[in-house]
Amino acid sequence: MPPISRRMFLLGTTGVLAGCASGTTAPQTTPVVPIASVTAGAATVPSSITTTTAQAPLLVTDPFSLGVASGDPLATSVILWTRLAGGNQGTGQQSIEVRWEVAIDASFTSLAGAGVASASEADGWTVHVDCTLPPSPTRYFYRFMAGGHTSPVGRTRTAPPDGTEVASWRFGFGSCQHYETGFYSAHGDIASHHLDAFFWLGDYIYEYGANPVDPAGGRVRAHTGSKLTTVDDYRARYALYKSDPNLQAAHASCPWFVTWDDHEVENNYAANQSANPATATAEFLALRAAAYKVWWENMPTRLPRPVSADYTVYRRFTWGNLATISLLDGRQYRSDQACGDRVLSLEPPCAEAADDARTMLGAQQEAWLLDGISASSTAWNVVGNQTVMSDATLNGAVLNFDQWDGYPAARRRLLGGIEAAKKTNVVVLTGDIHFAGVGTVTTGAERRSVATEFVGTSISSVRSLPAGAEAALSAIPDLKYLNAKYRGWSLCEVTPTSWTTTFRIVDDVLRPNATLSSDATFRVTPDKPGATRI
Repeated sequence: MPPISRRMFLLGTTGVLAGCASGTTAPQTTPVVPIASVTAGAATVPSSITTTTAQAPLLVTDPFSLGVASGDPLATSVILWTRLAGGNQGTGQQSIEVRWEVAIDASFTSLAGAGVASASEADGWTVHVDCTLPPSPTRYFYRFMAGGHTSPVGRTRTAPPDGTEVASWRFGFGSCQHYETGFYSAHGDIASHHLDAFFWLGDYIYEYGANPVDPAGGRVRAHTGSKLTTVDDYRARYALYKSDPNLQAAHASCPWFVTWDDHEVENNYAANQSANPATATAEFLALRAAAYKVWWENMPTRLPRPVSADYTVYRRFTWGNLATISLLDGRQYRSDQACGDRVLSLEPPCAEAADDARTMLGAQQEAWLLDGISASSTAWNVVGNQTVMSDATLNGAVLNFDQWDGYPAARRRLLGGIEAAKKTNVVVLTGDIHFAGVGTVTTGAERRSVATEFVGTSISSVRSLPAGAEAALSAIPDLKYLNAKYRGWSLCEVTPTSWTTTFRIVDDVLRPNATLSSDATFRVTPDKPGATRI
């Protein structure tokens, strides 16, 4: 959703809440070269692996200028990703062989695995390697080679095996990185923290057409081209975003768990409906298919290639005995926003909003989420979510129908299921809204506490609330903290008995390499929903 102007904001006794608005074909994978192993420290690694590079045409320019990434770590494998900038660079090849190497040392003298993958034009010259590694807490180094060039070195790790005792886990989460409206200093800070993992909760790109650079107006960089509509359009936009060195550093620093929100396709879309009522369903589904394909191409995910406009991305991971992680898709299956998707109205919601049939996640994903939470035996249940789940209504008025407030029946079903499972350890991580916040997710007239929600501000996307809004929003009972002024990311440090989230903020998002600091820290325990500021 676009930012809210001062004229749209009602002060006094009012407040606002506004936001941004697995298949069957396996991804390209190559196995580790089978070699006799020796023990080196905590990791079992091959004793020797050939370093002969793959036979491939020489490329004139560095094909690795878009960086490297890893993601979706399991106990014995992690996905390694890169994209060849410039494709085949006029060599006439329909695919380019890319060698990959994983080592336990930065000099790559002790290889843990190596192989050759194929980057093809059909996949946008991207590579997804499902790299099998020994179960170990060791942090690995990885790199790619093609056409006489070697990529930057990334760092990654596998997840602790199921049931393994994990003393602590340090990870971050973030969302919303509009390239035009700010620099990525937050990503540089993320890289400097050497995290175990990072969660991306949506709006990796923005689909809008180019606007002129206007620092005084808050636009410090420019998109290229018009609004995205084709595969080539989306590929060019991802390349633009991935050209940023701070974003590359954050990707190279640790494995990412990635999901999407709306701007990866189109602002405020719902299922097969464009936010523009003039767009025919068939036309929008063609757009969605193009967007989904290119999202997969550019993300370090172990998901299969999409083959249509329907694509299952919600999925689950574990981190030893510490956490069960459920990544959601709050866009593809939702009912269309109710009441004309109006914003900031203080009128009672229309009857449509209360319809019990309305859904945020779709019946299948909703059941999958509740089944996973109910069956989990880990210390924590982590839900990677797009839009604000806490009740942010004011005197019954829904201020933003794109958030869970616009889907009250779906929220009641979800929270009722969590209550029935007697789970007090659910922590919801949320993006989309461009402000940092902490909420207690409650249900029923007596506002029974069911889960804790940490809402992360944007990496660079513009502030969604005008100055002074924080004071008005303090009237929302379930909201415990709000900072709409600053951009940034969120740092989480988790043990079996305690969870702390620290909000890291950028002093000036319009200045390159700005300074970051910690604004507030909150603690949760797994036996009681709700966070306390420390």
